[in-house]
Amino acid sequence: MTYLALVQDDDWTLSKDDLVQALRADWQMIEVDVLSGDDPARGVVWSHGRGGSRIEGSAHESGQCIYLDGQERPVAEFVAWYRRLVPSERTIILCDDTYSFDAVIEPGSSVDQIQGLFPG
Repeated sequence: MTYLALVQDDDWTLSKDDLVQALRADWQMIEVDVLSGDDPARGVVWSHGRGGSRIEGSAHESGQCIYLDGQERPVAEFVAWYRRLVPSERTIILCDDTYSFDAVIEPGSSVDQIQGLFPG
């Protein structure tokens, strides 16, 4: 399933370089590519893990939205990590690609708290 974590504020950005540096520093064995092209939703792409823990992600070139394909637990882990990159006064919304739910990710949210926000 595809999930999105997006910052609800147009005046904050996370540069590609800062995102790539954070990904490589915090996620061992991650594969990261910086893309240039026509799709601003895929400024940085990555993959991590194997089997049921595998996740594929991409970030909008502004760093204001990350797209995550994977199971709920690894998605929750990346969302918790992303929340720490975004200033606490900024609101982050977690939703799926059909917008069938949305939830605010509070600063300091644990992986378990985030996982509990998924429907079902």
